[in-house]
Amino acid sequence: METEKARPSAGAAAGSERLFVDRAFRRFFVPSLLSNLGLALGGMADCLVVGAKLGPNGLSAISLGIPVYMFYNLLSYGFSIGGSIHYAALMGSGRPEAANRLFSNVLRFLAGVYLVSAALGLMFLPALLRLLGADPAYPEVYSIAARYVRAQLLCVPVLFLQGPFYYFVHSDGAPKRAAAALITSNAVDIALNYVFVIRMNMGAEGSVWSTAAGAVFCLVLCGGHIVRKRGQLRLCRAPFDPGGLWRCIRTGFASAVQYVYQFVTVLCANTLLLSIGGPIGVAVFDVVYNLSMLSTAVADGVGMTVQPMVSTYRAERDTPAVLRTMKLAFLYGSGLSLVITAGFYLAAAPISAFFGLNGEAGGLGATALCVYAVSILPAFWNQLAVYYRQTTLREKNAFLIQTLRLLALFLLFAFPLARLGLFRFWWAFPLSELATLLYVLSSARKRVGADAGERAAPQPRSFTAYIENAALLGPSVEELQRALESWECTVQQSYYATLVVEELCAAILEDAERNRRGDILIKLTIVADADGFTLHLRDNSFEFNPFALEAGTDGEGPNTLGMSIVKKKAKEFFYRRYQGFNTLVVIL
Repeated sequence: METEKARPSAGAAAGSERLFVDRAFRRFFVPSLLSNLGLALGGMADCLVVGAKLGPNGLSAISLGIPVYMFYNLLSYGFSIGGSIHYAALMGSGRPEAANRLFSNVLRFLAGVYLVSAALGLMFLPALLRLLGADPAYPEVYSIAARYVRAQLLCVPVLFLQGPFYYFVHSDGAPKRAAAALITSNAVDIALNYVFVIRMNMGAEGSVWSTAAGAVFCLVLCGGHIVRKRGQLRLCRAPFDPGGLWRCIRTGFASAVQYVYQFVTVLCANTLLLSIGGPIGVAVFDVVYNLSMLSTAVADGVGMTVQPMVSTYRAERDTPAVLRTMKLAFLYGSGLSLVITAGFYLAAAPISAFFGLNGEAGGLGATALCVYAVSILPAFWNQLAVYYRQTTLREKNAFLIQTLRLLALFLLFAFPLARLGLFRFWWAFPLSELATLLYVLSSARKRVGADAGERAAPQPRSFTAYIENAALLGPSVEELQRALESWECTVQQSYYATLVVEELCAAILEDAERNRRGDILIKLTIVADADGFTLHLRDNSFEFNPFALEAGTDGEGPNTLGMSIVKKKAKEFFYRRYQGFNTLVVIL
């Protein structure tokens, strides 16, 4: 990419880049991680409480019901993750109306599918139970599973509408509110789990009702963000857009497809383990599956941080910010994955006993956890590769990685290992992740060569500058003028571009000075293409929208007359306060 750099120096520019990226990363990552850990703890609470109350039979029954959750998670996460990525990109490009039409379409479509599919599941419940592997030869397990799955289907609309609300509110620059909603949901779930299952003897289905009660809180809190207009996210009347829905699921499918694959692998694992170890093998698998949510929570927390940030920076053609974001994601995620690995390995036996696995089941559970721990770090690296490729719209490659690690390679190892006995089966987890990692590294090396070829081709022209004070504004505008001349822009184009930059930056600097903001920093990026110029401005000052200034209303402060000229010259302009920064997109 042909990029011009204005003052400060390269080292100072890197420091300036870190100021914007690191702060935004922390603001996204901490709430994202906490919300996903809360979700994992909610799932573990179901396992823990049901295991304590109903023993291995209860654990086996809820393991049989896992594929129902996976099917609906496929829909929810596929459309929600993909939709939120496109929503962030549209907002980063200054198109809030299109972004809100996308949200409304996703929400309406998912609500309709949930209602129809849940009704069909209730009508044909016995056939569904047979598909899930419930065997009347184990009548107690079959009875618990029937009640559990029925409760799941009754609660589907409430449980899974959390997805679009949570992900879109998160991408609307409100990760703390989205996290608070999900953490509250899971706290209510955990508390009511104990009340419904232990105190009120409601059985395994009590864990479903507690999750549904918690989901109501998530919907209310996220809905409040929309209704009270705390961000840009809105519900609106939008024509049905199958093309937009297809783009959402195509982008999000690489993440959501894990639920399709887990649906298949859980069914296969349950069948294999039931045949070689009876309900005990299935019960241990349920414990391992629920504990795996902790390591998955780290990967999902990192992914939810990467996706809106990388989508926004790509819309701004800001490659250094993308690279910095991915570096932070790798370091934070790898460190936390190692902590979880050590915890599982060192405390495998006590953890198994804590979940009600004792005697033979306890020994098998401890072995399974130690072996599973080996897979945690390579699994995170694989998942991070999926999130990056997905966000950069390399959906096919992301899809292939998920297919290898969660389906093809897992089954390739699982069937022969199962023949060697219960204690060998668990090695299917680390072996499938390590084999997938070899493919990820190989494909990354090939991508380096492809990127070099792309860089050799003509690229959109861009200019970047960091402006700390009024003294740097003049030299930055002069360097922009020289860049525009080198791009062979017309005199009129150069005049309008430099005028807009100068007026906007001056307005921001004057407002910061008036409000005594001494550490002001503006990042200016301007991109030229066949249709004209797109200007991106980000600053760390107090909330301030230059386009809200009205000429003649204030005798002091920024040049309102100059801003009125900018408004007339701009084709489109869009302001929002995003992750503690003021952001402006202006199309000339």
